[in-house]
Amino acid sequence: MASAAVWCTPRCASMRTSGGRSCWARAGFSGSDSCGLACGSTRSPGTATRKSAMSAELLSAAGFEEYFFSVHGHEPYPWQVRLTDQVLAEERWPDVIDLPTGAGKTAVLDTAVFALAVRPEVFPRRIVFVIDRRIVVDQVCKRARQISDSIRAADSGVLARVRGALGEVAGDADSPIGVSALRGGIPLDNDWATRPDQPWVMVSTVDQFGSKLLFRGYGISEAMRPIHAGLAGNDCLVILDEVHLSKPFAATLRDVRSEPSANSFNDSLLPQRGGIVEMSATPSIADGVRFALHPGVDLEGGSEAVTRLRRIARSAKRARLTEVTGRHAHSALPKEVVRIVQKDLHDSERSIGVIVNRVRTAREVQRALSEAGVTAHLLTGRMRPLDRQRRLRKIETLVDPDRHDPDAERTVVVATQAIEVGADFSFDALVTEACPFDSLRQRVGRLDRRGTLAERTGEPARCWVLGLKAELASKRPDPVYGEAVRVTWNGLADRAGDCQIDIGPASKQLDGFPQEAGAPARTAPLLLPTHMDAWTQTSPEPLVQPGITDFLHGFDDNPPEPEMALVWRRDRSTEALRLVPPRPAEQLQVPLSAAKAWLRGADETPVADVASAVVDAGRDRADDTLTAPVSRSVLRYIGGNDIVQEIDVEDIGPGDVLLVHPRIGGLSEGTWNPLHTEKTDTRPSAGGGLAVPDSEVDDLGDEAQWAYQRRRTIRLDGQLEDQLKEWLGDDAPTMLRPTSDEAAGDSFAEENLSSPKESARRWIDDVLAHAPVAVPLHLQWLAGDPDADDETRLGTLHVLKSGEFDIELVSVPVDGLSPCQPSESYYVLAERSVESTTLTNDDDASLTGTGVPLAAHLSGVGHRAEEFAARLGLSSALASDLTLAGELHDLGKVDARFQAQMVGHDAVRLAMQVAPLAKSLRGVRTRRDAWPPVRHEVASVALAQSADDVLSRAHDPDLVLHLVATHHGRGRPLPRIVRDDCPQSLRYDVGGVVLSTRTDFSETPLALDMADRFWRLCAKYGHHGLAWLEAILRLADHRQSEAEALGIDTTVSEAR
Repeated sequence: MASAAVWCTPRCASMRTSGGRSCWARAGFSGSDSCGLACGSTRSPGTATRKSAMSAELLSAAGFEEYFFSVHGHEPYPWQVRLTDQVLAEERWPDVIDLPTGAGKTAVLDTAVFALAVRPEVFPRRIVFVIDRRIVVDQVCKRARQISDSIRAADSGVLARVRGALGEVAGDADSPIGVSALRGGIPLDNDWATRPDQPWVMVSTVDQFGSKLLFRGYGISEAMRPIHAGLAGNDCLVILDEVHLSKPFAATLRDVRSEPSANSFNDSLLPQRGGIVEMSATPSIADGVRFALHPGVDLEGGSEAVTRLRRIARSAKRARLTEVTGRHAHSALPKEVVRIVQKDLHDSERSIGVIVNRVRTAREVQRALSEAGVTAHLLTGRMRPLDRQRRLRKIETLVDPDRHDPDAERTVVVATQAIEVGADFSFDALVTEACPFDSLRQRVGRLDRRGTLAERTGEPARCWVLGLKAELASKRPDPVYGEAVRVTWNGLADRAGDCQIDIGPASKQLDGFPQEAGAPARTAPLLLPTHMDAWTQTSPEPLVQPGITDFLHGFDDNPPEPEMALVWRRDRSTEALRLVPPRPAEQLQVPLSAAKAWLRGADETPVADVASAVVDAGRDRADDTLTAPVSRSVLRYIGGNDIVQEIDVEDIGPGDVLLVHPRIGGLSEGTWNPLHTEKTDTRPSAGGGLAVPDSEVDDLGDEAQWAYQRRRTIRLDGQLEDQLKEWLGDDAPTMLRPTSDEAAGDSFAEENLSSPKESARRWIDDVLAHAPVAVPLHLQWLAGDPDADDETRLGTLHVLKSGEFDIELVSVPVDGLSPCQPSESYYVLAERSVESTTLTNDDDASLTGTGVPLAAHLSGVGHRAEEFAARLGLSSALASDLTLAGELHDLGKVDARFQAQMVGHDAVRLAMQVAPLAKSLRGVRTRRDAWPPVRHEVASVALAQSADDVLSRAHDPDLVLHLVATHHGRGRPLPRIVRDDCPQSLRYDVGGVVLSTRTDFSETPLALDMADRFWRLCAKYGHHGLAWLEAILRLADHRQSEAEALGIDTTVSEAR
């Protein structure tokens, strides 16, 4: 027999908003004018935008120089002031910015942030700086954080007014402007996609931003893709740096933004803010507004800024061409580099840069220099971000363009293409492997970057260009550069006298190089309406659909290869990953073929730091040391749901995140090295536990949580014990370990862990008491950076000592190559906070333990959606519809089966509930198989359309119903509706209006109606326009749930 869930709730309930004011939020609906659907809201749409404009009246272009000086401590270049004046006067960005290397192009971020503060109703909230080099992402992100931190700390002057103006735009967000870094196929963080209204500076590679724009975001769940696409498709200024590296994506981006057939966005119904700026001397478009350096304006005058820029633009540099004999670059070039460093350098050349074309070549050059007694640092894009950041900190003073120490120790930095574009490095001398002409110009930009060495010595800064004879004579095109290297070499040789050539920025010898000397140009496919129609379907995806790789990188006879990520973890159990989830800061991105070859035990696949063609990775290893596969199967991690899947090596796909054990190697000197694998010699753990192989890769899981700054953790395991012993010696406190009885237990109540928690507090105090002032770089996540004055750089020990934390027991078999390894139980200390992913996943998002009444949650989401709409400048009709959708979105939770889950199937608790719950009571245990077979979003749609009195208040009923149906990312276009063998009658009394339905939806046309509605709305608002509206409602839901979980937004109490 079908049971009925009948709920009749009070009309109003008191709630507290995040702003601290009280209001009356309805627990039910009312048809009266005194308590309408938007009860409690006094703000009309557009108010926030008007307030921002009023605040910005105090700001104008005249304040830019003071703003710039306040952030960076020096005056801007004249072109930077001129660009800001032009952008604000014309209320638009130029299509192309053409500036020489070293002219401070990343200052466009300063202009973009300032323009947003001055005219928030005109300029977009999200500033996306796209550059296809991972190390450059780090450096640009560092500048963005300097801007953000300076604005946040400002208390006077123009900078404080900028903070106030951005604060009006951001509303109650944590910061007036956020910073996010996105690399390749793997995002460093997704915070930029938590609010639709907050200003953000995002630094990204093409893969990351492009995949999000095309509804196929790498590394994110299917359900989150529409949110990312909606935010990427509107309110974004996209700055494409060195666009010659990414012309195909530039063409795709313009097609999406401008081509009517793409049907991306209907700007007649929705406010559209955004723009595309190409920074390059060779843009992808022939016409358009162009901004360039004007020597007569920007290089004339006696100011310090002009003098500095003039020295850069006219610096003297000279290169020598050297042919090198040998078959392979990784064996021939190291010898020549060592010879140059030992015999050819002058005393004034203290910082030496070596840039090569392959990761393996870089590894071998660094090794040869080290064996020759030369201090050499390895830096590539094939490093985990945390490893790379540590390496950058070691060399930052050595490569600082403004360093003033001519007597510093001679040091060599060996790198790949990762530093050739945009990196603010400066070397006194440069050695580069032969490369295409445009790459050579970029690499030379790292030589005497400020022109100070040439000015001091009176001689041009020196560069050696090394060409491998075997490759220059080969008839096979290079997998990375095609024929461009040979064409460039021949062009240089023809122009060089005595094998030397002027390569300064003003050199006339470099004029007239043929187009073929540039890196191979790829062409993007024509973007058709059918492409967008396929990609916009995110749940479920079409069985047959076009790939996005060609639209991001173009196509030719040697298409670039997609990539995936590796994460090294000692414990890969689901429980361990739930507590310490993989973060992008610990992920290494490599091409698919390279990862597969390594795991199969085949020869090393050549890897560069630019998009390259797939090479043969199927040959067995030539040596006899490792003929067996490293692993036949691997574990794939699916973020958000903490799902771990065992898959075959051949099934690894683009964007996958693979979990591997540190024992199997894969890294050396922090860089990708598939030849660095397991050794048979092992050393015992300091705690007498697992044996640790000498080649074991560091597990960076806890450090990655610290870098993420969301929920910091400490795993009290063997690796940490070894590290503390190495650092503190005999003073290292004894590691807290579970007792044998605890380790044997299946689960623990919180009170059972009270004693371990007190022990953990004493252990934290002991470590901090014994910690010396000097903290090694690899342990600064734990004990902090003693030189940092930013509280965000506090170590996790300090964070846990000063706040609340939980202690969790993990008791699992340690995953390793040897089946006889003993199990290792250990504790995890975890900062007490709300993990945003727990608020967005399926029905489990309701298991927050806060006991929030359904009516209060509905009203809170509606109110937040209305506030978002107002700050985004939406029309009053759209704002009203978003509010209504928020107040209807979770009606389906009245299902008695759902409510039983909210109280842990406790019949007494369920009977005591006077109103349905949106979130579970504290401490309840649910049953995985007890959720209703029909998702609550579908039931919410059926309830909402059951009474005309409710939908008659909608300006666009289709939109309201669609927003309700898709608020968990499903139903785009088809919802999954299964047969309900025990259908329920659902009823909800809304201020006298009774909504009712039955859950036997498989017998109705509901699914087809929802699909038809999706396509009608795509045609009306555009693919990205509709996704943007979905994002506004869904993020309102997420932020309301987060506030409820933190107990800062809604006053709730458990019924007793």
